[in-house]
Amino acid sequence: MLLSTIGEQVSPQEMEAYSGVGLGAFWLPKEKLLFFSSLSNPPDLGITRALRLLGFSFDENVTSDPGKPPIEQLRSDLASSAAVLGPLDMGYLTHNPLRKRMMGADHFVLAYRFEKDGVLIHDPEGFPSVLLPFRQLELAWRADSIAYRRGYYRYWTRPRRVRSPTQDELHDSSLRSFKEVYSEAESLAANHSVAIEAKAITTLQKHVEQDRVSPAERGFMIHFSFKLGARRALDFASFFGSRNPELARLKEKQAELFGTMQSSAVQRKWTHVADSLERLAQVETEFRDKLLSS
Repeated sequence: MLLSTIGEQVSPQEMEAYSGVGLGAFWLPKEKLLFFSSLSNPPDLGITRALRLLGFSFDENVTSDPGKPPIEQLRSDLASSAAVLGPLDMGYLTHNPLRKRMMGADHFVLAYRFEKDGVLIHDPEGFPSVLLPFRQLELAWRADSIAYRRGYYRYWTRPRRVRSPTQDELHDSSLRSFKEVYSEAESLAANHSVAIEAKAITTLQKHVEQDRVSPAERGFMIHFSFKLGARRALDFASFFGSRNPELARLKEKQAELFGTMQSSAVQRKWTHVADSLERLAQVETEFRDKLLSS
């Protein structure tokens, strides 16, 4: 959405792939939750990564003081450019009727104009041109419950194209970026004793096999992680396409496994979920090894 304001058309599916956010997996032992994304590359880093790969410079702003939301600075910036705000805590987005179920979930929106009582935003959850009151903006934007938040009140604005990479150049630079995501995750996991990639997936597999899935864990799977995993896998499959058909095939296989797990988890067929997780771990290893050798 931000790039479209300067006449640049990049699809959400392309941006998702360039961000590299949907690569790998990591396990949170306390919460008993598996995230199908990289330990080293949370969404805010992924946005910056994607914009740079695509050849854009931009202004990225963040503050270290939670008590001083940069409202006036944002007002000034919106006079000349829209801005992506995030991470936000979805629980404070008052235009979303399901917000109370989403407390602590991260999100990003496009702010484009100040009004008397708040900021007009486009919310990609399916709410264009809604007003976010100033108090809710501050609470959501402070993102106290978002674990990966670095600083407070982060936003991106004023994108400018400084390079125009060819599709081949963009593909090659993205491959290098994806390899960095995996290698950086390995370093973080080793330093913090966190299960990642195939090991993280098999950790969830064992948890499911022991019939210990709580209602909250099941809700996380069926309302969030499996369907998002499938969509991101297809985004990567489209990105690799004919340039790297083997990586595309592996991502398509992952998407099918996510879809199978979605159906099985809704029906509480946990044996089937566990079987699919075992296969998913194998495919993740195949994909990682193939990517790193490309």
